[in-house]
Amino acid sequence: MIQAASAPCVVAHSYGIIMHHRLAWWLVEFPELDAAPVRARKLSGKLTAGMTDWLRAETGDPGLAADVAALNPESRCWSGEFSTVPTMGGADLFDIDAHPWGSEPGELETRLARTMIDATLRPVPSGFVSVFTALPPENQPVLAIRLSGYTCATFDLLTARHMPTYRPRSPWRDISGDAVSDSGSDIIGWCAAEDWIRPT
Repeated sequence: MIQAASAPCVVAHSYGIIMHHRLAWWLVEFPELDAAPVRARKLSGKLTAGMTDWLRAETGDPGLAADVAALNPESRCWSGEFSTVPTMGGADLFDIDAHPWGSEPGELETRLARTMIDATLRPVPSGFVSVFTALPPENQPVLAIRLSGYTCATFDLLTARHMPTYRPRSPWRDISGDAVSDSGSDIIGWCAAEDWIRPT
C-alpha cells in the first residue's frame, strides 16, 4: 500500500466506490461487499504526493496528472480499497493516498453510492425516513423524495412503491410501475401516507 511522504495526519482506509457525481469526485464507503454504504466523502480530486509518485513510476509517465481521474482514465465510477487523508487547507475534502486494487462495481452498489451522495448533499428532511435507516413495507404506496433536477426546488415529491421482489435491481417504482430513476434521481427518503393514499 502506498502512503504519502508528508507530515503525519489521519489516514482512513476503506472499501468503497469512487464516483464522479453532481460535478464532483466522491468516495462512498461500504463496511463490506453487498452492504449498505455508511458515508460519502467529497474528494478534492487530487492525489497525495506519495500516491502521485507511485502512480507515475508504475505507469512510466512522469508527467501524469496528480488527480483522481488518472487512477482509472477510462471510468468515472469504480470500486476498490482506498486510503484518504484530509486535504491541506480544504474544508471537509479528502485526497486519495492509496489504492491497492480496483474493479467494476455492481449495479446495486452503484445505485446505493449515488443515493448516499445525494443524501449527503441534501439530508433527508424531518418527517421522512432515510432509505438507509429503514424501507417501507413492500409494494405499499408511500410519499417519496429525491433531489430535484430543477433549480426552483430542492426535492421532488412523488408517490412510489418499494418493490424489491418484483424488480431487485431497481426496486423503487412510481405508481404506474416504472422505475423512478427513469424520470429523475434515486429515492433518498419516504414517509407513510395511508390517510392520503388509499386503494380505490
